[in-house]
Amino acid sequence: EKWKGTFASKQPALVLKNPREIDFVNINSETIIDSTDQIKNCAGIIIDMAEMPDMNDAEIEGIIVSLASRMKESSMIFLKNHVNRIKDLFRLVVELKLDGAVVDAAAPGGSRVAACLPTIGLAVKSWNFKENNLKVFIKIDKQPSVKEMLISTASGCISIVGPEEKGDVDKNLQLNEIELKEWMHELGIDGLEKIGRRNLRASNYDTAAISGLRLVGYNKSLPMWLGN
Repeated sequence: EKWKGTFASKQPALVLKNPREIDFVNINSETIIDSTDQIKNCAGIIIDMAEMPDMNDAEIEGIIVSLASRMKESSMIFLKNHVNRIKDLFRLVVELKLDGAVVDAAAPGGSRVAACLPTIGLAVKSWNFKENNLKVFIKIDKQPSVKEMLISTASGCISIVGPEEKGDVDKNLQLNEIELKEWMHELGIDGLEKIGRRNLRASNYDTAAISGLRLVGYNKSLPMWLGN
């Protein structure tokens, strides 16, 4: 509610309570208790499977049906889990006919975002997410930079989720848009939908090895990734 201004007022947020019509509500074992009062007019919900008790498919479906009955018909439903649970996450999204998944790149034990991108890309292809118009968000544990936004988009994610910006949110978003346009001009694209892995390059051998991206100077993927 404190997000005022031209940019902030249009920027969706992931909140625990008091959502605007463009916001998503995070559902976990604590917030689910009062969630029926919070989800009536939101853009959708994100059910955090990592923060819920272990449940079988029928129990998860029962919760989803109950929550969906209290939401607007246009509201979306996403499931969220760590990247090391991505196969089960995507399977549930497809079988329960939901709108998409949120992949938490900050897996227990630590991981690099670059290492998550091939895993997400392969899972998207395996479960036919694009053909079924299913959406993927990637979540990181720091404020995302414009560069990280572009990388996540090029990797098949439609959005990147991170902590709230510090300082003047509206001004920060305005500066991000300016930087985004500069990057798009440099890449020679006029729309984010035109960016893909072909626009990305790894600046060092380590990143090229774990991500499969073309290495700067080598201009192709490392031998272990050839054919991808």
